[in-house]
Amino acid sequence: MNRNRVIEVVVRMFVVALFALSVAGAFVAVQEGEGVISALFGVYLTGLLLVAVVRDSMQTRNWRLAFFAGVAVWGGYEYATTGSTFSLVLAGLGVLMVVANAFDGR
Repeated sequence: MNRNRVIEVVVRMFVVALFALSVAGAFVAVQEGEGVISALFGVYLTGLLLVAVVRDSMQTRNWRLAFFAGVAVWGGYEYATTGSTFSLVLAGLGVLMVVANAFDGR
């Protein structure tokens, strides 16, 4: 196996692990009845990441719009429920990236 293939396999394994942790976290959140919405945002974002890595579609405009819109909505939700400054920054950056990708002509 060449170096690029090894890196590709390691990245895919890492993303699968992230998705599995997100699903496990959502399961625990549902069981406890707390933080379910945030956990579902995590599943959505890591699921998008998993699909993009497997299909090698991370550079497509539609993927970027879906991902950054998810980040913006997640940050907005977290800011509305917690008032955290980090959540506000996350929401702002998500919106900024959606706007930037919406006007990108690629």
